[in-house]
Amino acid sequence: MTQTDTIAAIATPPGAAGLGLIRVSGPASAEVGRRLFRPAHKTCPWQSHRLYHGDLVTADGKTVLDEVLVALMRRPHSFTGEDVLEISCHGNPLILEAVLEQCLRAGCRPARPGEFSLRAFQNGRLDLAQAEALAAMISARSERAWQIGLAQLKGALGDKLRDVRSLLIDALASLEAAIDFSDDIGEEEAPPAPSQIAKAAKQIESLLATYRQGRLTTEGIRAVITGKPNVGKSSLLNSLAGRKKAIVTDIPGTTRDLITDTLTWNGLLVHLTDTAGIRAPRDIIEKEGIDRVWALLEEADVTIILLDGSRPLTDEDRLIMEQNQSRANKTLLVMNKSDLPAAWSPGDLQDRIPPGSRMLRISAKFGVGLDDLRRAVLEQAGGRGTDDGDGIIISLRHKLALKKALDGLTAALENFRAGRSPEFAAFELHEALDAVDEITGRKIQDDVLAKIFSTFCIGK
Repeated sequence: MTQTDTIAAIATPPGAAGLGLIRVSGPASAEVGRRLFRPAHKTCPWQSHRLYHGDLVTADGKTVLDEVLVALMRRPHSFTGEDVLEISCHGNPLILEAVLEQCLRAGCRPARPGEFSLRAFQNGRLDLAQAEALAAMISARSERAWQIGLAQLKGALGDKLRDVRSLLIDALASLEAAIDFSDDIGEEEAPPAPSQIAKAAKQIESLLATYRQGRLTTEGIRAVITGKPNVGKSSLLNSLAGRKKAIVTDIPGTTRDLITDTLTWNGLLVHLTDTAGIRAPRDIIEKEGIDRVWALLEEADVTIILLDGSRPLTDEDRLIMEQNQSRANKTLLVMNKSDLPAAWSPGDLQDRIPPGSRMLRISAKFGVGLDDLRRAVLEQAGGRGTDDGDGIIISLRHKLALKKALDGLTAALENFRAGRSPEFAAFELHEALDAVDEITGRKIQDDVLAKIFSTFCIGK
């Protein structure tokens, strides 16, 4: 797609820095460079993908703004697929704004959020999934999220979707041939569409199964420490955080509100929350804190039930364990204070440990067993943090589109099993193919496209 206007924006984050970058894209990029750049040497041949040193001057040529490096990248071998000019100057915000103003005076208009990436998509330099991966990589808050974004930017997800799309197109071709030439095809020559559809459905199911891990990677694992008062919840938060995040005293009920710290374990974000001790509330403030705990446990990816190993188990301990029976596969039972003589053993809880939950022993005070606890949290949440990120779904939009495609394939197979005319299955296949194409942007409404790119930062 050929654009008639030229856009410009500051491409580096706000704030003072050693360097800053102005990006220009569009048909007038080279002319903007010639007008604003004064080379240190007498001539500037403006060869593509070469850096040139000199001064950046005002559009009227009267004032030098900064000493800069500029590069012109000729179409189509640029990020956007258009002529792109990049001006590297000193990172003072005043200088960056002044340079951008001169670009606008030289014929550019301000770029909208995500407009450079939108042009890259429109010009075939990126598919839509890659453009979204670029935004995800830029905003990644953990090493794993960055790795997954990079893998998708390089086409990992697109490759898997192309495999699915190829199967659907082959199935449609055989179906439509059966429809068009039904009189010439005998019953013994049934088209191979059902096996192709089943294979595509299996591949989509595999992609959908990665969404939980993708969400945990990009948003982080929500881990909640719960237990009765004075079992060491705040001490555990402080030990895992490596600093005094929560107040620790011997007075039961010290923690009344939720205290959360965000940590990075094995390249994954973990949002770890210390909570009020669960008991019969003594006042309305404590009751509010305990009510918040129960609500938070419903949303947690992992619940850490902390038990005091130096004191006998109480009805409060048993109540907390019973209340978490339905979330056993997300629960860790942790026996704290292993540095003190034990008042009970893990074997005493065998009849109370539901299938799926795990039991560990630690000392929050001395840091014993914390590495095992970190690993257990990651494993219980399903955030492995060890693969290369190929083909992991991190976008809710992608998940919904794949679910729509899978529904279409399931309906198509049902039509085959029911012995209905091939036209019914063909209709469902077209719906499934459209859903897959929504992910890469082959088929997507303009308003949806605009909404996606509006979430990108200006300059990208």
